[in-house]
Order: sequence, then C-alpha cells, then structure tokens
Amino acid sequence: MRKEWGIMKRKCLKASLAAAAALCLAACFTFAAGAEEGNRWDYTTEKDAEGNITIHFSEASVTLPASWSGNCAMSINSDSVDFFHIDSRDLWTQELGYANGGNLFSICYTQTLDYLDLPSFETLGNGADGIYYATTPTDVQGYYDNDQVMAEFTDMSDDVQWVLDNIQINGSSGSTVEISSSSDYILPQSSTEYLDESDLTGMSADQVQMAINEIYARHHRKFVLQDVQAYFDSKSWYDGYVEADEFDTRVMNQYEAANINLMVEYMEKIS
Repeated sequence: MRKEWGIMKRKCLKASLAAAAALCLAACFTFAAGAEEGNRWDYTTEKDAEGNITIHFSEASVTLPASWSGNCAMSINSDSVDFFHIDSRDLWTQELGYANGGNLFSICYTQTLDYLDLPSFETLGNGADGIYYATTPTDVQGYYDNDQVMAEFTDMSDDVQWVLDNIQINGSSGSTVEISSSSDYILPQSSTEYLDESDLTGMSADQVQMAINEIYARHHRKFVLQDVQAYFDSKSWYDGYVEADEFDTRVMNQYEAANINLMVEYMEKIS
C-alpha cells in the first residue's frame, strides 16, 4: 500500500494545496466548501431523480452512483481530485498511521504528455490549456482484513468504469471528446484520438509535415531545420531537449503512430 500511494501521487502531479478540500457523499448530500476561489476544481453539485450525484467543476463534470452515498469522499489537490472509499481509507490509516488506501480513481489535469507513460490511465479530453485524464490504482486499495469493507470497496470498484465513461469535459462525454481549438496547435487532438482524412482536408503537404513535427515536438524533440525549430520555440507548451538523431519514435502512443501514418499517406496522395 505504501508504494502504490507514492505512485498515485506522482501520477497526478500532486502538489497539495495548503487548504486541500475534502467532501463526503453523505446521505443528505451536503458538501464541504470547495477549493479556493478561481481554482479549476471549484464545484457545485446536483442530484438527479435516481439519487446519482453530479459534481460540476469548472471544465469537468463527474457523476457518481447513488449507491456511493456515504461511502465515498474526495480530496482536492492542485492538479487532481482523488475519489476514495471512506472505510478502507480509515482502516488503512489506523493501521499505517498516515492517510492511505481506498483509492478508486483520480481525475488529473496536465499541460504535458508525460501521463502517456503511466501504466493505467484514460484520456478524458482537453481543457482550455491542458489535458484531463483519469488514473486508477494498479493494486487493490480496499482494506482486505475486513470482509464487509472489502466487499463494499469491490462493489464500488466495479462502478468506476461507468463513472469514467460518463465524465463530461466541456460538455462532452469521455467517449466522444470535443477537443477545444487552440492557435498553439495545428492539430490539437492528434495525440489523444484517431484522425481521419477529413481532419486534413485543405492542408498543404508542408502543413501536414509540420503537424507530424508537432507530434514529435510534444515528446521534446529538437529539429535540424532552423525555421522549424524557431516555430516550435515560439510555442508556450514546447520544451525541446532531445536531439533529432537521438529521438526514439517508440515514445509515441497508438494515436500518434496511427495519425503519422495517415498523414504520410495523405501527403503522398496530394503530392
């Protein structure tokens, strides 16, 4: 448990706020105050006719099953919100002497693509200036020395995928993410979803090549051509430190690899 909690902290880039917020999904659905004013994790809540509770953050909405009422809490950090099983957390904390265990999932926000190297993640969509993604534990977080508590944790764990599938980013579900446009990117979605030829229609071969370079640039590659290097140096998100002859294409995820193949084929078609 000690090792996994450390991993989860690194996963979500957790630099906890001095006044981190926590809430309990109690039967009466009363909530503690959220993060400080202006934070992306400020929230409001609503309950539907079936008793499901939806938490609306500034750019994301999370719906939790009615059965989680009184059994789940969340803690808010600067770049993540963690959802955990209360009884498992309490019992592990009593046993270990510090807050630990019970983790169900976390919603995280980042301005880099480092999360693509994590063992368990799901991209949710783009915010105004970064990416939302979810992580889930890679080991059992329930308190397994108490059968009743463990059974409750298992039931909640079985609901996690439903919760993730129904997360809304900027009004879109996780399964059909609408990527926000940004002048900083040629193709903002090229690292998080599969493109098709319609996404490239109207682009010149040079523009498509630069879109391929954009994928490389997201993985910190530097460029030999001075005009290409200057272009990416002008982007606030770019941090180039890998020399071109040392760049390893295996760092790319499945979306990026497929999209590069598509773009190469499109360039050949229009040339």
